[in-house]
Parts: sequence; C-alpha cells; structure tokens
Amino acid sequence: MAARGTFALVERAMRVDTRLARTHLIRLGFALLILLFVVQVQLGIANYSAPGRDVFRSMCWVNFFLLNLAGVSFFSTVITEEKEELTLGLLRMAGISPVGILLGKVTPRLLGVILLLSVQLPFTILAITLGGVSIDQIFAAYVALLAFAVLMAGLGAFLSTVCARSSLAASLTTATLATVFITPYLLRDTGREMFRAKDISVTTRETLYEAAETVEQTTPLGSLDVILTTGFNGSPLSFQVIVDLSCGAALFLMAWALFDVFTRNEAVSTPARGMMALFSKRVASQSRVWNHAIVWKDFNFLTGGVTAIVIKLLAYSILMGAMSMMISKRVRTDVTDNVGATLMASMLTALIVEIPIYLSRLFREELRWQTWSCLTLLPKSMTRVALGKLAGVAPAFLPAIIVFTVGAFIAPRFFENYLFKRIFIREDGWYWVLQYILAVHVIVMLSLIVKWGAVPFGISVVVVPNVIFMATAGRNAPDTILVSIGVCTFLITLFFQWLIIRQLKTLAAT
Repeated sequence: MAARGTFALVERAMRVDTRLARTHLIRLGFALLILLFVVQVQLGIANYSAPGRDVFRSMCWVNFFLLNLAGVSFFSTVITEEKEELTLGLLRMAGISPVGILLGKVTPRLLGVILLLSVQLPFTILAITLGGVSIDQIFAAYVALLAFAVLMAGLGAFLSTVCARSSLAASLTTATLATVFITPYLLRDTGREMFRAKDISVTTRETLYEAAETVEQTTPLGSLDVILTTGFNGSPLSFQVIVDLSCGAALFLMAWALFDVFTRNEAVSTPARGMMALFSKRVASQSRVWNHAIVWKDFNFLTGGVTAIVIKLLAYSILMGAMSMMISKRVRTDVTDNVGATLMASMLTALIVEIPIYLSRLFREELRWQTWSCLTLLPKSMTRVALGKLAGVAPAFLPAIIVFTVGAFIAPRFFENYLFKRIFIREDGWYWVLQYILAVHVIVMLSLIVKWGAVPFGISVVVVPNVIFMATAGRNAPDTILVSIGVCTFLITLFFQWLIIRQLKTLAAT
C-alpha cells in the first residue's frame, strides 16, 4: 500500500509537470543557452586552445548554478508546501508512510533535474568533436553534478520537514549553501591575515589551508576544477561524490526519522508577521491602525514594524563598530576613508539584497492568504493600493540607508569619486543600475506566478544573459552599445510594469 501511494505521488507529479508549458520552456531555454555557448566558441575558435573543453566548462557552471537554484526553489519546499496547504493529513489518511511521502515528493523533482541534464547530451557529443575534452571527463563531471543534486534533494527534504514555512526552508538552504561555499575562502583569508599579524605559526596556517582545501573538495566547485584540467584520468567516484551522496542519504534519513515529530500536529497557519512576534501581547494590543491602513499593515506584518528596524539598526551598528576595529588594526593610513568605504559598500550590498526579497513578498503574501481580492474592493485605485504597500515596506530599508549615510559623511571622497561618479556618471554604471531595476521587476512578476523561488529565478533571468554578453563582447563594447542596451532595458522594464498591473487585475478578478 505504501509503495502504491509513493508511485501515485510520483506519477501525479510527473503528469502535472509534463502538462505545464513552463517546464518545456525552461528546457528549451536551457538548450538555447548552451547553443549560444557553442556558437560563441565556434565564432572565436581561433582564440581557444581547447574549444570543446571551454564549451563543456560553460555548460558545467550553468548546471552548477541551476542546481543551486533548484535547491533553493524546488527541493526546499517538498514538504512545507503540503504543510501550508494542509494536505499532509490527507496523505497520511491515504495510508502513505512518511518515507513514502518523502520519496513521492523528492523523486519527481530529482527526475526533473536528470531530464534537464539529459537535454545536454547532443551538445556534450559536439564538445568532444571540437576537441580538448574526453568522454571520461564528461562522465566524471556529470557524476559530480548528479551527486550534488542528490545532496540538494536530501538537504531540501530535511529542511522542509523541520521547517513550518517554505520561506524559512528556502532561507536556511541559501544560508547553508553560502556557508559551505564561502568557508574555504574564509579559512584561507583568516590563516593568511593571522600569519601576517604573527598570531599563528606556519604549521597552523598550513592546517587552515588544508582544511579549506578539504571543504572545497566536497563541493562541485573544487571537483569540477580538477575534472576539467588537461590530462585528467581520475575516478568518477571522487571524494566530492562520496561525501555528497553520503550527506544526501543521511539528511534524507534524518528527515524520515523526524517526520512524525514535526508534522504530527497540523494546524491552520496564519499569515507571517515577520519580527512582530517579538512584541509582547500588551504592546501589540495597544498598536493603533494608522489613517493609511494598508501602509500600517505591511509595515507591521510584512517588515516587522519598529522592532525589526531597531534590531537591524543595532545589528548594523555593532557590525560597523567591529569592522572599524578590524580596519584600524590592519590599516595604518587612511583609516577613516577605509572605514567609510567599507560601510558604504556593505550597506549598498545589504540594500541590493533586501529590496528584491521584500518586494517579492509584497503581493505574494496577499495571494497566498487570498486577501488581494478584498484589498481591491476598497474605494481606492489599484495604483494607490500598490503604492500604499510600497510605502509600508520602505521603512525596512532605513537602517541600511542610515549606516550608508554615516559612511558617506566619514569618507566623502570615496562617495563622490567612486560611488557617485561610477554609478551615475559613467555609462556602464547606468547600465548595471537599469539591469538591477529590470531584475526587481522580473522578480515581482514571477512572485505573482510561481509559489516560491521568484528571487533566484528573477536574478538568473537577468544575470545569465548579462554574463553571456560580458563573456563575448561586453568588456570591449563601446559606450554606444551600452547606451542602446540600456534604452532597451528601460523599455523592457516598462513592459514588465504593464505585465505586473495586468496580472494583478487578473488575480483580483479570480
């Protein structure tokens, strides 16, 4: 019975997946992307010593990027989406065991990844004919990527089991991946700086370097670098493959063991209040609705209200103090300028990350809790409703803006000569600003279509074409080309604004 239920879940998921036009469009777009790599190499084949290897290397890095997106968007929501839709109880009533539910939810998504990799088979054969890469290298690379996919599946199954919401599971997945990939660089930098300061010996530094290399070998980043070197004759069952498969299986078993513990009590969930939960009941009960109720609602429920702003400001202030102390110890001259420049760079990065995250939730939460239709019944235009929601989210960016302003006062020369002139004066600065604005609009549009993964998908839609452009002719492109692309980007952004408004009207009438 359990096996029958598992097969039923897999069959249903595969049937739904094959009937969606989005699935086939993704595969088609992926194939076209790889074809662009082939064309790029073919046009400049005289400049490549090993054109086949260069084509396959580009394919591998695109695969690695997409697998990370799959981990954040697809695998991390396998169980949480059932929790949020209150359907886990129905699956258990059907007699499906916890392992059956996990296998029935994870297997279709893992098969989807395998199918996406299989689309590349004709291009891999072409890469061999171009020269520079062997069949053994291709086989070893795909084994490494499949092992990483298994790890993503296990990590997603575990986090989606223990987490109550898809947003939390996706955030923890992103944090886990970032920690694993950044750790080798942190270990090397820490060892190098501490050795320069004479805080550690040569032996300790070498130990940190070895630890960094070991961690790097457990990731596809290090494994693919070894596989794609000339003269590779190693085994496909590398250290990374063994570790990823073992960790993926262990995480899946942990999800199985903890399944009943975290899914036993299925209750109707309520809309997320961000950091509003940090309020006491007394303070929350005394909170009065403002004259602009929509602004008040999103300010308190979506961003966390005053509590979240104060906590973020304190966290940024502590970070500012710690960075100032570290810079003052390492830099002997221009300490103030370095501190200010670091503050501005870090806060600008924080804003670049925060803005799409908040805006992706702007309408998603309304659609998820089926309140968007109610908001549109208010005696306000849809534009005023949308502007009210934007006004409610805007205060969430104040902590980063305040700290950035402090950095600008500390280092005015850096702000004027580097940030202002580089971003707002030069053509390439405006180019990337427009690309970022377009990415934000794409993310908002995707948040109205897909359940989860709007942020990584939106970033990939904009980043991947720009990476291809910069890899081909972008670095040497004249300013006129950048201006032309910038104008086209602006027009596409206006088109996405129209699409967003149209989609909101459609959803309001649903």
